[in-house]
Amino acid sequence: MKEKLKNNKTIAGSLIMVAGSTAINVINYFYHLIMGRILGPSEYAVLASMFSLYYLIAIVPQSAGVGIVKFSSESKDKKELALLYGSLKKIINNLAIYMSIILVLLSPVINNFLHLGNFWIVVLLAPILYFSLNTMLNQSIMQGILRFGAYVNINLVASLGKLIIGVLLVLAGFAAFGAIGGLALATALTYLFSRIYIKQEVVEPKSGRDLKDFLNFSAPALVQALAFTAFFSLDLILVKHFFPPHDAGLYAALSTLGKIIFFAASPVSMVMFPLVSGKKAKGESFKQVFYLTFTATALLSIFVVGTYYFLPDIAIGLLYGEEYLSAASELFWMGLFLSFYTLDYYLANFMLSIGKTKSVILPALILIFQISGIFLWHQSLLQVIQVSLIAMLVLFVGQVLYLMSFTYFKNGKR
Repeated sequence: MKEKLKNNKTIAGSLIMVAGSTAINVINYFYHLIMGRILGPSEYAVLASMFSLYYLIAIVPQSAGVGIVKFSSESKDKKELALLYGSLKKIINNLAIYMSIILVLLSPVINNFLHLGNFWIVVLLAPILYFSLNTMLNQSIMQGILRFGAYVNINLVASLGKLIIGVLLVLAGFAAFGAIGGLALATALTYLFSRIYIKQEVVEPKSGRDLKDFLNFSAPALVQALAFTAFFSLDLILVKHFFPPHDAGLYAALSTLGKIIFFAASPVSMVMFPLVSGKKAKGESFKQVFYLTFTATALLSIFVVGTYYFLPDIAIGLLYGEEYLSAASELFWMGLFLSFYTLDYYLANFMLSIGKTKSVILPALILIFQISGIFLWHQSLLQVIQVSLIAMLVLFVGQVLYLMSFTYFKNGKR
């Protein structure tokens, strides 16, 4: 039995990713819970909006991560992998530099839109963006070649770094600015750590490879990444713009608790992608991997949202404190929103892993609906959540219907 488990990459990889990512997510949520308590709702809203802003800014280069995983998983040998890495490193590094400069130039405008009162908080996102994007390249390579242990360890360093440094700076009196400063220092340390693993696996070549096929794949991956990142980031930014600071802080807490569902289940999707992509490239059957990982994702989602339905006061009160209890009635709805988001994210990644790139059109259309809906209906936090939930339900139905149209799911072939 032990040998079978070792040889089954789906199970072994999932165990490493789930166990490691669960530990990391616990640290990440511990970070948010501590910050939520020591900063208070108003300052915590600032921190949460900065995280959301970073997610949106990093969409373009981060979307390349899906392609990096796919093409590194399909590399025939270390020489081909090295050529891929050499080309990508130059592109990602240059893009990170230019985007960081643009972010600094736009910091006053962003500061005014989000009512931050200190544009230096936005400026601090520049080094975070630069180092995290270069780290993303190294992590994606590790994931693509099934070095799940390395992938987990890199994330572990990032999580512990931002927790320890950030909390110390906040307690020293720097408030949300200190939390963001701690994140900047942690991302720099994480990048240096990720370089250790890259040097073990990749000998950086002087030349690179043609990236035409990679860019052709990355274009639809960008559309998907834009949509799915915006689904759970733009709502926070718009709430920060439309609602008072205290209410925005309550929504940030609800969003963080809802994302437990996504981050608990996302390791399964991370394992699925390189495995399915590799099997598809080799002409092997991947249906078993799909059914196993989709079922695991659905069960994890049901468990967490069920907890939020029966124990909302305990979940919020225990984790965030009494200051946030007034938002308990909205927790179940936020859980439903993030549950269907998680299932939608899984299905979208699965279809990309088998080369069905046209599927990205649907998330892009649903994003327009979500944004328009929040602009039109934002009389309460619950209304904002319900707009997002409806968007995710429509997307889920659309993706399932699209998936069912594939001939190999109709007739049982791969």
